[in-house]
Amino acid sequence: MPAGQQPILELQGITKSFGGVEALRGVDFALYPGEIHGLVGENGAGKSTLMKIIAGVHTEFSGRFLIDGRETHFRSARDAHAAGIAMVHQELSVAPDLTVAENVFLGNQPTNALGLVQWRRMAREAGEQLARFGI
Repeated sequence: MPAGQQPILELQGITKSFGGVEALRGVDFALYPGEIHGLVGENGAGKSTLMKIIAGVHTEFSGRFLIDGRETHFRSARDAHAAGIAMVHQELSVAPDLTVAENVFLGNQPTNALGLVQWRRMAREAGEQLARFGI
């Protein structure tokens, strides 16, 4: 923990069950500005469940979720995205028939005033994002 800094994201005592199966029990986690964390563990350890809570996919859990010291409870992944949190899901076959640009902007395609997807803009911006990563 960096001295004098407040976590930008903090989980306290996070517990999540699916039916009678407890996927997470009392998880504590703090993320400070400038930190990068890797989450590792065996299959069934709760890695994806924890990430889905942070990303607003799983909304029912117990414990405290804080962003910049303020308790937060996302109602959806859209709420998390609005707070600057997004997740790249590990399921590789979710959208196999989409283009790279469509996958990059999945659920967040640029649209015009009529709500129509701006295909050229999406392709251009996807290319720019990929270029930043050397892809």
